[in-house]
Amino acid sequence: MEKIKEKKVFFLDLDGTIYLDGILFDNIKELINLLKNKKQLFFLSNNSSISTTDYYNKLRDVGLEINKENIIISTHPTIQYLRDNNFKRIYLLGTKSLQKEFIEKGFELTDKKPQIVVLAFDKELTYEKLEKAAYFLQDGLPYIATHPDKVCPTKKGYIPDTGSMIALFYESTGKNPIIFGKPNKEMLLYKLRELNLTPKDAVLIGDRLYTDIRMGNEAGVTTICVLTGETSREMIQQSEFKPDIILNKATDLIKYFK
Repeated sequence: MEKIKEKKVFFLDLDGTIYLDGILFDNIKELINLLKNKKQLFFLSNNSSISTTDYYNKLRDVGLEINKENIIISTHPTIQYLRDNNFKRIYLLGTKSLQKEFIEKGFELTDKKPQIVVLAFDKELTYEKLEKAAYFLQDGLPYIATHPDKVCPTKKGYIPDTGSMIALFYESTGKNPIIFGKPNKEMLLYKLRELNLTPKDAVLIGDRLYTDIRMGNEAGVTTICVLTGETSREMIQQSEFKPDIILNKATDLIKYFK
């Protein structure tokens, strides 16, 4: 824990790490203010149910003073891949909020001869969308997904996330997507390259073993798993993805920075 003080950049997961259902855990603002004053800080999330702008507004609404540049979501590497490979016409399974971001980035969203199927965390999912996507996949269209999270934590329990939809499409079409969010280590490494920092300079704090901790391990950064979201100590014992540090909650870090 003493070595944590020497790190230069912190990546904080959102759902299950600093809040549930958009409600901040106790003392999170104090932790974030401490980190902002001492370190470089980024908020990292696989949740692609809303756009970057709506994420920014959401975090500001709960009282976090941040810049939009401090937010990294799985949509960003997904969009970069689409641009790099010249995909313009997209069949997107995503919310209206996310659709707006794709349109603003210059993509055409269509169900008429799309070039590729893109699966995001679509909380406005309908059976009609599923049906159209299934036919496109069976026709051989390329297929990508923003992230593999199977569930999204809420105060009432867990709800199906994009990983559950990936499983649904695999069972119905035999197709699996290319995935761009966590645990893809590039979601971290591209930002470290921008900052001219190395993995040894970074800490990742998250609540999921198979996305957050796996990505941190594969990227070579220090990993902290908190127990406020999806993961229990028993799950850590049984998992191949081990964090460097386990904390009951992210705010346990506060005493080390005071």
